[in-house]
Amino acid sequence: MGSPESEDWREADELQHEVSVDSFTIGRFEVTQSEYESAMGKNPSSFKGKNLPVESVSWYDAIEFCNALSRQNNLQPVYTIDGKAVRWNRDANGYRLPTEAEWEYACRAGTITPFNTGGNISVDDSNYFGTYPYTIEDNYWSQNEMDTSPGVYREKTVPVNQFEPNKYGLYNMHGNVSEWCWDAYSEYNINDSDNPSGPASGFMRVCRGGGWNDFGKHLRSAYRSAIPADDIFFSRGFRVARNSFTDK
Repeated sequence: MGSPESEDWREADELQHEVSVDSFTIGRFEVTQSEYESAMGKNPSSFKGKNLPVESVSWYDAIEFCNALSRQNNLQPVYTIDGKAVRWNRDANGYRLPTEAEWEYACRAGTITPFNTGGNISVDDSNYFGTYPYTIEDNYWSQNEMDTSPGVYREKTVPVNQFEPNKYGLYNMHGNVSEWCWDAYSEYNINDSDNPSGPASGFMRVCRGGGWNDFGKHLRSAYRSAIPADDIFFSRGFRVARNSFTDK
């Protein structure tokens, strides 16, 4: 987890360290507007479309959706919500947000490169600010030498099943919408290596993967962004996870 010191545009909070995670399941796709509206009875998204990812949702909205989806599927809700205080029942079999460690494990799909596509990522692989691909800052005047040249900037979300999935069969882990994780943001605790889930509390929550309006360097598998839990933005959504149970 994290990035090697040699990785271009590495951030100081990406300390590379070894962690382990128990078996879990995670959505192949970002949660769609159709799924969100079915469970919540509303659709807050700026870019409308049933198969587009839901966006303009806060971390709290994502938590509420997980519980609503669990009840809809006759599963035990994972979260107990008391105002801004949220507790996670780790024994519940319902839907939840992935931890940051689970998210990176799922995104990487066994790779150790900056992206699960390799050392770079193009607009044919992902939906992002395509005129600013990875490493363009280092090669602005020599773009013909870049592995990936500037491409189209779509300026909106695309369907959740667009582009090829990674080796684990997961779509849009890079780009489209950045994705809320469970963890409160902090520097990595390298002593917490077994199913890490971040600090016990904190208002800033981790988002991963980058969105349609992010530069290529912000789509890296190791890149972390810290966002206030009640913030909403039209390039931020989420996908759901579950513990692995025999009755799934």
